[in-house]
Amino acid sequence: MNKHVGVLQIGGLLSLFAAWDVSFAQDESADLPFNLSDVVVTAGRIERTLADTPVRTQLLDKATIEKLHTRDLRDALRIMPGVQLREVHGKTGEQVYLQGFDGNRVLILVDGLPVTATTGSTVDVSQVSSLDIERIEIVPGAGSSQYGSAAMGGVINVITRKTDNRFGGRVRADVGTFGEREVQGDNHPGERHLAADVYSQWAGLNWKLGLDQRQADDFDLNKDNYRSNGFDGEKSNYQLAVSHQGEWSDHRLTLKRFVEDTAYRTEAKGNFNAKKFEQLDRDHISVHNNWSLSVAHTLAFSGLYESQRDKSDQLKNDPQITSGNLYRDAKTHQKKAALQWSWLPQQWGAGLASVVSGVEWYQEDLSQNKAEVKLSGVQEPGVKRVDDLGNGTFLHHTEEVKLETRSTTEAFVQSTVPLLADSELSLGARWQNDSRFGDHTAPSLNIRHGFLLDDWSIQLRGGVAAGYRAPNLKESYFEFDHSVNGYKVLGSEELTPEKSRSVQASLNITDNNAINVELSAFHNRITDLIEAVDTGRREDNGRVAIYESTNFPKAMTRGYGMSVQHSPFSGFQQQISFNYLDARDLEKHQALPNRSRRSIKLLLLWDISYRWNITLSGEYQSEFYTDVAKRNVSPGYQRWDLKTDFNLNKTLGFYGGINNLNDVVRNTSDASDRRPSRGRFPYIGLSYSF
Repeated sequence: MNKHVGVLQIGGLLSLFAAWDVSFAQDESADLPFNLSDVVVTAGRIERTLADTPVRTQLLDKATIEKLHTRDLRDALRIMPGVQLREVHGKTGEQVYLQGFDGNRVLILVDGLPVTATTGSTVDVSQVSSLDIERIEIVPGAGSSQYGSAAMGGVINVITRKTDNRFGGRVRADVGTFGEREVQGDNHPGERHLAADVYSQWAGLNWKLGLDQRQADDFDLNKDNYRSNGFDGEKSNYQLAVSHQGEWSDHRLTLKRFVEDTAYRTEAKGNFNAKKFEQLDRDHISVHNNWSLSVAHTLAFSGLYESQRDKSDQLKNDPQITSGNLYRDAKTHQKKAALQWSWLPQQWGAGLASVVSGVEWYQEDLSQNKAEVKLSGVQEPGVKRVDDLGNGTFLHHTEEVKLETRSTTEAFVQSTVPLLADSELSLGARWQNDSRFGDHTAPSLNIRHGFLLDDWSIQLRGGVAAGYRAPNLKESYFEFDHSVNGYKVLGSEELTPEKSRSVQASLNITDNNAINVELSAFHNRITDLIEAVDTGRREDNGRVAIYESTNFPKAMTRGYGMSVQHSPFSGFQQQISFNYLDARDLEKHQALPNRSRRSIKLLLLWDISYRWNITLSGEYQSEFYTDVAKRNVSPGYQRWDLKTDFNLNKTLGFYGGINNLNDVVRNTSDASDRRPSRGRFPYIGLSYSF
């Protein structure tokens, strides 16, 4: 059976089954699969209803996030049309691809502030807990005119829940297993998850405490070799939020800490068994302040400081043979301060324009040191010092990246002008001064036109924007020496900034009751796209491949998509989407790697009663190149997830499900196979609210 047809047939059969007997849910009210009155903020940096925003925005609401039993941002994004996820090489998480742009060019925000990237460039979305998420807003396409560097592919903004002025909270705990793939035994509970928050009012302030802890034991797709595919350890998020809301102001202080303490089995050079240990600590403090100066004028200030330390050690299992042991210690910091002024006239549609403007300052730094145990005590070039360990081995200390700093000062303005009763034009520009690359201005223009056709509402959106991204510190300076695994990735100070021209268009049709259809298309032309490529150079008698960041003179991503949301009866919602992507290097006339051309996603949400619901999600991704020069291809695949919730009462409930129901996994003997490493995973959980 053709894989595309198979997905569609399954979705159709389930839809017919759902429509067969509607008596279970007819007496229960249910949210529509879409709500054009939902308020979003990301596209224009001010609150607008989804129907009124001039820029196409995708929204994932809290109710759906909870029904998907999401543990982190990765789980939530998996169902979103046009979003592709890829594992971060050498890490335990995943990065986002959007409109053919990888995680370096997709800006991940939490309440409008950036998340520190694990590797200095790419955000691991598995590190962002779903405990506190109110909704997720996605703005596909070039966002540089509003959000600056790193937003060429789009913006994903996680909006967290506001603190409450009453006492309450929630606890969720679940456990699951990968079965026979568990290293510690078939019936071992391989993953445990605990999420809890409590909120209350004290001393005139709203307080909220949150904890999200994910513990795992390693699993192995191929027990014939030593290497394992899953990690052993934990990822934990801790949060304290304090807020105060007055008649004309709103203030919030948030403290967060993320800890990753993981290990997984690997092999060192010479076929020695080894383990890689990762200890990552990230501390976050942010403030948000909003003042209503008048009915139409608002002023907002936000500030951020994040400090991250990532210690990565690869050690041989044999304590008698320590040569080749590798210790790496990377430190990063980011600081941001932003001031925004908004003018929103009350007589909208009377020829008055809204204006949003602001100034921002941002700074990041990166430093990294490496120590490696060798048999030779000769101090090679670039090595700071050599310590004699006294057993015939020597510890070589290398400063891979000296303290490098990058800062930007930016200013933006956006004006939205009513044209007709339900039409508007939005003009914007962003000026950026980079400490390394100087000034650049990126403009944008978007237009929206809405009209009624009988009982149907139709929205047309179109826009053009100039994208711009300066090379980050990793791409410029990083030296990721992983010779023990056969490769190095080198940064380059010769890199130049990327630029893009982006064209976006979408058509939205809805009857405002049961069906919503969206058609979209995009075309991005990129100059000087930065990618890490195999230079062809080799070290250590050909055993170590050298990769280096370089500019591609001309590249392109283009594509189209269709998404249909339908609620055939109360309590049942379904969504199916198809997306096509063409991403290529125009100089070499070949595809860009790690991008699937076709993807299909299906989501079914069925509230059988007010106590019981079932969720089924499916995803198909076509094959894609992992190494274009060598013509290495990763196979396409289908994946299905099944979830259910049963509430005994308003406080106590049970939930469970099976992730990767059809158990599609990669072939570990094929280095090009990038299908999922996490196979079938049944789990069960308990929730308690108070």
